Amino acid sequence: MSDVETELDCDVWICDFADAEDRSAFVRLMAEFAAEPVSASPQLGIAHFAAVADDLANRAGTLVLLAARGESRDTEGVLIAFEGYSSFARAQLFNIHDVHVSPAGRGFGLGTAMVESLAELGREHGFAKITLEVAASNSGAIRLYRKLGFAGLDGTSAEVPAGVTYFATKKL
Repeated sequence: MSDVETELDCDVWICDFADAEDRSAFVRLMAEFAAEPVSASPQLGIAHFAAVADDLANRAGTLVLLAARGESRDTEGVLIAFEGYSSFARAQLFNIHDVHVSPAGRGFGLGTAMVESLAELGREHGFAKITLEVAASNSGAIRLYRKLGFAGLDGTSAEVPAGVTYFATKKL
């Protein structure tokens, strides 16, 4: 399975770390994400995320999606998810660990396309739900997850202490 269909004008595919272009896009996007104010980790640059690519390529239960706008030549989105298990549902789940869209790619539905693609893959394989944590200060991500039907984000406030994280879940 290489491409995932979306209704938006976006291409979403599973990252192949053995492919030089996919690997390079992953490393670039994650370094870009780390440098943003919401992540505040600019010290984690290209070398760090090249090592992360090596780690993830060899880690069972890891799914990395990449995305690009239909008219773009650049990969502008990355999503990292890990498989988990729900004891109450007696089924697997995906936990989203990171989602990032380059500033130039924002507002075109790439984040939506990646999360919806993950949900579709989960449904196809009998997963029960998707879980995630999101920084309370990341208002853009919170808006996206609310729009996509994640529970646990209602009544969240923009006025929260630094370091607060919300947990959200979406049944599949």
